Amino acid sequence: MKEKALFLDRDGILNVDKGYVYKWDDIIWNDDIFDIIKLANEKDYLVIVLTNQSGIHKGMYTRDDVHILHEKMNDFLIKKDLKITDWFYCAEMDSMDRKPNPGMLLKAQLKYNIDLAKSYMIGDKATDVFETDGTFIRPRTFLVKGQYAVTHPDVGSTVSVHDTLGDVSKELRNLL
Repeated sequence: MKEKALFLDRDGILNVDKGYVYKWDDIIWNDDIFDIIKLANEKDYLVIVLTNQSGIHKGMYTRDDVHILHEKMNDFLIKKDLKITDWFYCAEMDSMDRKPNPGMLLKAQLKYNIDLAKSYMIGDKATDVFETDGTFIRPRTFLVKGQYAVTHPDVGSTVSVHDTLGDVSKELRNLL
């Protein structure tokens, strides 16, 4: 049986995007994300973070810094009885893993046997909408308005734009 997943971008969705966040002291959580993760956990969706981390490629921080931060974020969420199934990140600028390329998504799909047609993605940039060549169905994507442009040619079909993460939470209650 295939799994269902809720994929989350990190900076801008889990936490406030302050630009190249890699230290625990710089994490400011988006409060609405807790309700979203709780709902996904209750509905037996895997919760998987997919995040571009170009600061590694640019020499601003290391892979170890990202692993340490993700461990601390995960521990914080566990104390709230919230579960993140896995964390994927891409450091390279020209990788097929770098969003909007589908590499991280497809790796997660393979690792966890995920039905992408029954899964969702939440992001805050147009690059959080995965490119597809028709060989796979990308998850329905919710883009949250923030500091980045969230226009995308597929708005209205598999992509919707929302003013807040709270608005996404309300819509997910009807879908999950």
